Amino acid sequence: MQLLPRIRTAFGSQIGVEIFISHPDLETESTFIVTDVSASVSAFTVDNGLKFSANEYLVVGRFGYEKAEIVKVSGTPTATNVNLISATNHPHNRGETLQFIPYNQIILEYSTDGTTFVALATLDIRADATETYYNHIAGLATYYYRARFSNSTSAGVSSDSDSVIATGDAENTAGAIIRDALVSLGEKMDDEVFTKEFLLRALDEGRDEIDLHQNAGRWSFRTSFDYDAGDCIPGRYTLTLPTTLREPETAQHILSVRIGKNALPLTWVDKIEMNRWYQGVAHSTLTNSITSASTSLVLGSTGDFDESGTVDIAAEDITGTIDNAAYTTNTESTKTLGTVTSIADTHSAGRDVWQSVSFGIPILYTVDNGVMTFNQPFSNEEVGENIILDFYEKKQVANSFGDSLDEPFANLYKNYMRYRLKLRKNPSMDATQDADYKKWIELREAQVNKHFGGQHLRIKIDVPI
Repeated sequence: MQLLPRIRTAFGSQIGVEIFISHPDLETESTFIVTDVSASVSAFTVDNGLKFSANEYLVVGRFGYEKAEIVKVSGTPTATNVNLISATNHPHNRGETLQFIPYNQIILEYSTDGTTFVALATLDIRADATETYYNHIAGLATYYYRARFSNSTSAGVSSDSDSVIATGDAENTAGAIIRDALVSLGEKMDDEVFTKEFLLRALDEGRDEIDLHQNAGRWSFRTSFDYDAGDCIPGRYTLTLPTTLREPETAQHILSVRIGKNALPLTWVDKIEMNRWYQGVAHSTLTNSITSASTSLVLGSTGDFDESGTVDIAAEDITGTIDNAAYTTNTESTKTLGTVTSIADTHSAGRDVWQSVSFGIPILYTVDNGVMTFNQPFSNEEVGENIILDFYEKKQVANSFGDSLDEPFANLYKNYMRYRLKLRKNPSMDATQDADYKKWIELREAQVNKHFGGQHLRIKIDVPI
């Protein structure tokens, strides 16, 4: 059962924003009226009233019928009788259905930025129409809207619908592409065959066919330049890479790394080469947080540290500096450096602790499993400098109908979606004979070749024998 509203909008400069909210798709308990009744009755004689309970809402007739309406049950129904709290508005005929509906109202909200929503109106679900309509006269073209179903008696509500901008989904949104495919085939979204989850997943699989094509590489429209990945913090030597990076496990899609906007790019090296830069260096991290009053350091390991000496502790953030602390004992069994003095700042668990390391401006980097490592920790002089990245982004999954696709060729997915809709209804169909599938393959290959292919000059020399 679809208990998540579907909402569409239309904008007119003179009339504001017109909003249309779909009804729930009902697959609930139902019965039928056994005798004709006039308008203004407060009870129905039914085939089986035991399917319902007190204070439940029922749809009389079918959504969209001229005399359909929503009524509320009064008291406990019997096998043959359903009493109503309020009299009906219309006459009803023998054979019309009574069907349970979990909600009787719609809560409509709007937003000026697409993030923060405020209440706009509470509407009764219009059973005698195909959708519930609302005109936000003061609405602007830049407003966003969303809705949820509500039960005015129990105060229960459904989840929120996807939000939609006043002018409707843009041409390159998931919703626009999916709806175009559905309409062209005379189909509609439902909760059995063409579910929201299926439609969005199918579209994403089509996008993967292009994004991960064997002849494809880095897509030029998925580049991020001058990305501020973080600040240099004294004593730190790693950076968690942005989640938008394509294949963050390697450096394959990183174009440039710079410390400060005017600096020269760093050079990539592999992990083996990076390890050479840390030969002779003892490194671990704090297990517990420490303060200036702490007299011991518990580390992840102290096996590489001298039995006594000094250690450098990375700063907490850009307001701090590297702490240089002295210790006199190293208990390796408990991983503890003891009789510690000269701790100046507070440091959280996980902070880097060094011995025999050189701090400065890195010139090299490597990447492993989403983490960038530099060939030396930052010194106090680099504090607050931006770490700037240029990189190729990965494809972002469209999780809602309002999500925009970043591909400049998004329209070609319409053929793919029509093919997937037909395949969904007929899993045994021969895709190779389907016009939409063949068109999709043609457009897909053309787009990949256009982006990554080039003109190749082939010279054939005819040498006489």
